[in-house]
Amino acid sequence: MRRWKRRGTWARLGVIFACYLLLPALTTAGIGLFSTPDSGMMLFILMLFIAFPLVTIALAAWDGITQGFAVLWIVMPIVFFVVPMLIFFNESALIYGAIYSVLAIVANGVGSLFRPKSHSTSSPRES
Repeated sequence: MRRWKRRGTWARLGVIFACYLLLPALTTAGIGLFSTPDSGMMLFILMLFIAFPLVTIALAAWDGITQGFAVLWIVMPIVFFVVPMLIFFNESALIYGAIYSVLAIVANGVGSLFRPKSHSTSSPRES
């Protein structure tokens, strides 16, 4: 039960939620700077295929290395993606949220393999 109370995991999940909301908002605000009408669509596609997966993988792996494996990474990326999906995308983008959850759980699992093992001090070492 201590796993749910760790602030590091919740902070990284908060960063993912902020990225999921801020990147499309900044893209929408910056679309007027480009002259071609298709550049906005291109930026959203790059965001869905490159930016969101990289942020999700990086934060999930970092959490796996520092905190260990967490079941939260199965559910939270898709839950956090629902809000920007409804605001900036359409319902057909929900599959990307599921893909981000799969990427997050794999990255968290791989990152947890590289977590430093704690040493027990309750028993003396044998020389």
